[in-house]
Amino acid sequence: MKKLNKYILIGITSLILICPFLIPLTKAQEWTYDGADTTIIPDFSVYPSERYVFNASGALAPPGVSLIMEIVHGNITDHTGSGNGTCVWGNLWMWNRTSGEKMLALNDTLFAYWNDTLEYTSQNIPYLIPVENNGIVSLSILNNVSEFSFFTSLNFEHKQVYPNIYSIGFWNTSNNAMLTTNYTDGGILNQWEAYLIPMLPNLTLDSQPAQLAPVFSFSTDDDILTINSTDFKIATTITDADNNNDGVDDTDYLFRILNGSTWTSWAAPTSLLDWDLGSVAAGNYTITMEVKNMYGVTSEQVTIEYIPPEEDGDGDGDGDGDGIISGYPIFLVSIVAMLGISIIIYRYRKKLRI
Repeated sequence: MKKLNKYILIGITSLILICPFLIPLTKAQEWTYDGADTTIIPDFSVYPSERYVFNASGALAPPGVSLIMEIVHGNITDHTGSGNGTCVWGNLWMWNRTSGEKMLALNDTLFAYWNDTLEYTSQNIPYLIPVENNGIVSLSILNNVSEFSFFTSLNFEHKQVYPNIYSIGFWNTSNNAMLTTNYTDGGILNQWEAYLIPMLPNLTLDSQPAQLAPVFSFSTDDDILTINSTDFKIATTITDADNNNDGVDDTDYLFRILNGSTWTSWAAPTSLLDWDLGSVAAGNYTITMEVKNMYGVTSEQVTIEYIPPEEDGDGDGDGDGDGIISGYPIFLVSIVAMLGISIIIYRYRKKLRI
């Protein structure tokens, strides 16, 4: 039964309509998941580890079924034998939303190959197309993708590119067959609508990675910004988020703190961090912290007021020990002293009278 379901999946998504390409001949560079240091795959808008979810509909699509495009890695490869190009590789999953079951349909499949002087290529329907250096799909890219061999193999009578909405339309006037592909400005398939084409369901982008930098805050461990010691603890809170849309809250962050004019090394954040202002005078001190994930860096600042503790006990706050009696304010000591002198003078005068 599972084998039959796999065949159905392959049929309804038309994922293997193109013969396997040549084995990669060269690998000049590769991009894989590397935690907070993960980088975007060049020529595309995707990062390794991301997941894009598409809902399937139509007569051939089982109810409640979605497809998950998982980005695994990218590399520079002469995949077609015509020249090096940027390739995006990943897994395609079949997800039964009702039962929650996920089945791996295609492993390490080529989602996209791009060389701007050659034809766009994919081992699947074009879930993913390239972008320009500004991260946006251009008219020239749409024109190139419209010549993708999968499209030309369907022998449509007409074709039109709509750059303002990042869309390509194909249709026939003889039999009303049509295919419309619509993309986000970042080159992710947004809608795939097919009519009178065997084995092609309709697909709609349901969810994609937020691709946002971290949101965080920090303070002292007791949240009091006036301190009496240069040694204290910093408490950091990072807001839970699933920025790569893999279904799990992100955990791969790095942080650093500006220490004077020098940044500390990037390190994994901890909930409590020991910090020392050093040998400083009383005053306000600003602490700058940065936290990063693979999508960017966020910076926050907190100002700490440092008031040194009393060391001389004279109550004047300057720590110089110039009070008359330790532990008492000078004005109180003065009053007591004057009262004592008055008593002595009074008794002395009374004694003289006697």
